[in-house]
Amino acid sequence: MNIQDIQYFRKLYILKNFSKVAKFYNVSQPAISNSIKRLEILFDAKLMLRESSRKELIITPAGEQLFRHSITIINEFEAAKKEIIRLTAKNFSLGLASVIENTYFYKIAEKLNNRGLLNHIKIYESGSNSLKRSLKNGKIDAALIGSLNTEEFTETTQNDLIVQNFAVSSFHIFVSKKHPLAQKKGVHFSELKGENFILLNQNFVHLKVAQILSKANKLQLHEVLETNNVSFLMNMVSQNIGITILSEAAQNNYPDIVSIPLMDEVQPQLIASIAYRRNHYFTNEQKKLLEFIANELGTEIVIQ
Repeated sequence: MNIQDIQYFRKLYILKNFSKVAKFYNVSQPAISNSIKRLEILFDAKLMLRESSRKELIITPAGEQLFRHSITIINEFEAAKKEIIRLTAKNFSLGLASVIENTYFYKIAEKLNNRGLLNHIKIYESGSNSLKRSLKNGKIDAALIGSLNTEEFTETTQNDLIVQNFAVSSFHIFVSKKHPLAQKKGVHFSELKGENFILLNQNFVHLKVAQILSKANKLQLHEVLETNNVSFLMNMVSQNIGITILSEAAQNNYPDIVSIPLMDEVQPQLIASIAYRRNHYFTNEQKKLLEFIANELGTEIVIQ
């Protein structure tokens, strides 16, 4: 099966016009027609019918079924292409969530370097939510990510991903030493009413934590800024522009920032995990590398 045939089919399903599809892909109209014929022969079913009287293109039940599978077929093809390119280049692409990277990965980087393994790793930095998407579409081979204990993602296995947890941490409020809360030994989220929040954006799980806690405490969350840069966020907090919420394990290398434990009886927790695609093929070298990282993080994975 030619993947281009599926792409032509998807566009034809949407536009319902052979000429428009041909123009979109800069090919001839017969090329589109032949593509659909090849698919109909392959599946032994009519996918589309031309209603000549109304000049209308009608999608058959078989066509509807193929359309529902087509995006998965295309995504899997693109993921396979990316993974094969990395295999031939002998690269190992490892996604690192910012907080996880600065809390856990830096501790084992020296050991990886001493073993001559670090130079085989291509680091891809982003938020956990963004990394989960990158895993699923094949942009990266594996990732160290954070998830909330309220999410199904923390299960050991998923339909398309395998996840192995290695650490659990609670969330703290980070404030400037100039802030009145800085003297507290602990704080309930309800006490933060009216505070200005600087938060990591939707690519990170931290935004959802703030939303969960504000909803539970019936507070209107006042966000002054969202960012995808942890260092920028901490600089803003150190200047007392606002407060933020991060994992307690986050490295606080800022002398002007104080970390205060959240005392809410019920609150989300951050679960740090190693994750990779269930159907991803690892070379023997990649298996050893990932198993070494897992072992250093205090967990164990067995890659088939």
